[in-house]
Amino acid sequence: MLDQFFREAGIRDRGVSTVPINVYEEEEALVIEASMPGVRPEDIELSCVDDVLTIRGRSSVPDREYLHQEMHSTEYLRRIPLPGGCVVDEAEASAELGLLRIRVPKPRPRAPERIRIQITRKNAS
Repeated sequence: MLDQFFREAGIRDRGVSTVPINVYEEEEALVIEASMPGVRPEDIELSCVDDVLTIRGRSSVPDREYLHQEMHSTEYLRRIPLPGGCVVDEAEASAELGLLRIRVPKPRPRAPERIRIQITRKNAS
């Protein structure tokens, strides 16, 4: 079921790396793990608009004269469509050793609403 949400979720812009992710379900939440090596937690931005979670981040390499350089400052970006009704306001995120973990509560089933019907009787004349 969730595969359809993630098939085309990754994007790649110029100068921006796609964040590799793993997504799994817990009983009451979706959990998204994103690999963001070299990105400090304070350099990660999460937002959600119209059931699309956006992960942004930036790793920085000191600006100096290198004899040889293979590591570069990198911007990360990933947009992940979420199933409608996820409770984004209650989402939790943590980052440790380059792994960002986001836990988004699943939609809660709504209890059926009872509708009262008022019956009006006409007096027989």
